[in-house]
Amino acid sequence: MYRRLLLSMIIIGATNTLVAQEFKPNLSQPVMKYQALRDTDKDPNATLREEGLKDWQKKKDTILAKAKKLLEEKDYAAVNQLLFPFDYLEPEDALFYEYLGKSYYYSGLYQPALDCFKISFEQKKNNDLLFFIGHSLEKTGNEKEALKYYKKGAKEGIAACQAKL
Repeated sequence: MYRRLLLSMIIIGATNTLVAQEFKPNLSQPVMKYQALRDTDKDPNATLREEGLKDWQKKKDTILAKAKKLLEEKDYAAVNQLLFPFDYLEPEDALFYEYLGKSYYYSGLYQPALDCFKISFEQKKNNDLLFFIGHSLEKTGNEKEALKYYKKGAKEGIAACQAKL
């Protein structure tokens, strides 16, 4: 009887602990929804965006250097945590979207990665992104479109694209 009482007290205590914890998204969770990552408490109105872009311009070089280092260390969640707060500003920076896209891509979140890679590619025609765009398309089920990007990359001499063909 005492064991049962003690066990029920432990279970109740553990349950209360779990309820009190705040949910923090983990990029390694395959069930993470893209929309949940896009949600932000900040309203991206014109004034707020202008102030945010000024802040981004001041910190841009340092943040991108740190993001590059974190990518090299394969700490994709840290890259996302570093860059994502600036995503609502939609900065016109190809490197920003390339790094953010890679943080999603290597975490298995191919749709948001694809969105970032396309923005980056539109801003600066970085042919190395052709493979990432193609592979993200393939992973999201659009093999025909992926093949177009692989062929385009193969013409540009991208080895990874040539290997996919």
